[in-house]
Amino acid sequence: MPLRTSHEQALLEAWTRTYSSGRITPSLLTSTQPASLKHRGAADALAAWRRWHDAKQQTRFTDNEQSWYSLLERARVETIAIQELPGIAHNLANPVTTAPANKEMAALYQAARLIFLGMPADNEILLSAQPQPAPKSLLKRALRQIRGQQPAALPMPTLSDDELKNGLQIASHHLQESSEFASSVLPIVQQLARFYTLPLTSPPQVNTSQDLDDQNEAEEDESASEELTESGLADELSERDDQKQNYAVFSRHWDTVQPASYWLKPDDIEALKELHQLDQRRIKQLAHRLQRRLLAASQRRWLFDQEDGRLDNRRLARLLDDKPIQRVFRIEKEALMPEASVTLLVDQSGSMDIKRRQMAAIAIELAVHTLENCKIRCEVLGFTTRYTADNPVFRRWQELGKPEQPGRLNALQHIIYKIPEQPWRRTKHNLGLLLRQMPGHENIDGEALHWAANRLSRQPQPRKIMIVISDGAPYDKATTQANGRDFLERHLRLIINDIEKSPISLAAIGTGQDVARFYNNAVTVRSPEAVAETLFEKLGDLLVPAQTNEALP
Repeated sequence: MPLRTSHEQALLEAWTRTYSSGRITPSLLTSTQPASLKHRGAADALAAWRRWHDAKQQTRFTDNEQSWYSLLERARVETIAIQELPGIAHNLANPVTTAPANKEMAALYQAARLIFLGMPADNEILLSAQPQPAPKSLLKRALRQIRGQQPAALPMPTLSDDELKNGLQIASHHLQESSEFASSVLPIVQQLARFYTLPLTSPPQVNTSQDLDDQNEAEEDESASEELTESGLADELSERDDQKQNYAVFSRHWDTVQPASYWLKPDDIEALKELHQLDQRRIKQLAHRLQRRLLAASQRRWLFDQEDGRLDNRRLARLLDDKPIQRVFRIEKEALMPEASVTLLVDQSGSMDIKRRQMAAIAIELAVHTLENCKIRCEVLGFTTRYTADNPVFRRWQELGKPEQPGRLNALQHIIYKIPEQPWRRTKHNLGLLLRQMPGHENIDGEALHWAANRLSRQPQPRKIMIVISDGAPYDKATTQANGRDFLERHLRLIINDIEKSPISLAAIGTGQDVARFYNNAVTVRSPEAVAETLFEKLGDLLVPAQTNEALP
């Protein structure tokens, strides 16, 4: 039964919060969500995901494998939900209504749902006889790999419906254990990722390396002229061809993305208590000023004395005059400030001293609280590198003979302090991790912005705003020594250029060092106390457009 359009989002959020008992998990990938969110089955599907999905298992799969694992994980958690409540079982009875829009994914999803429930799956899973063509980025990478060599056919992935059904049958015995389930579907997911991404045939014949260079340059010029749209931003960022951007990663094996609670220690909580003892009067005044500004811009206004609209009771007497006036209606105008989603991205490298960390933590706490009061969704993220002296990425590079231009030689540590769906009262204690001293840890800003922008682009709000708080230029000692000083800086500029062409409004606050040489919209603050004032000012300017400011009373 379709939900009422006006209440659809509110009902989805209320039901998912209720069924998941407030448990928050990372959002389901857009590609694997139900094609329509207008049915109760779709609401139950999203609620089951939030209740039963284990986000830790997601890290076992590569970027190309994520969507296929998420699809099978959806089938698992929905099967558990069906077994738990009869009402959900009724709403999820027809997997066609909750299948994703992609026809290949829909076929696999429907088969998995049936097999996990112990029913025969007679539908065809692999709808096409051959895999889908590879994205341009993979084709170009394959061409570069054969530079100077005779072109040879790439391995053709082989996969059949019987193999998939057998694998799903095995996975059906591990539905209650997320870790065991992830292990059982890993071979299926890997085969599916290869089947739908590898090229069908050998690359085109290339006579000389110069011809290949000319072809690559032409393709790069063509792609550079294409502007990113809101719907295409996530795909563009996630399908980035690192080699095209003169950027490479030696290994992503040790990279990690975890919620702050994963690393939080009791000492971090104690440091947060000390933070609350600092004098915050001035910062609270700035937060209240921002809140008044945002509330004034978000208020709806009425146009009175209209010929149609809603009846205005205060003007009914006009109809009783000798010459009745028909203008007794009013019309509600939309708020001057559209709905928005904000991402705060914080540099956590060791070069951020404790005073700057404290001021950043205070500013973030009050900023998020202010945005929440104004019903503006906000996500707080942090970034640094994972290793200092004992760096397994660097050690592996040395073991392989130190090949030239290896790319990034440290692992990323990306931290999720708060996702947009979480209330701040449940996550603000995570800021204790921001106060932890991390000597030796460094910052790779380009990939952090790529990651944060990718997440922000999936938010449904029409306005998307990202503010970066950083202490300066990206730097990692091992990476710089092997690739040159400008390696990370060049990549950061390319990422910023992509984001600034997209619907995301990007700004940066430099804490001590100038960041204006990277960002077009940037402010550098010399004193730690100025971080909060600058953050609130930037938020107000980005959320309330200039024409809105003029219209405010």
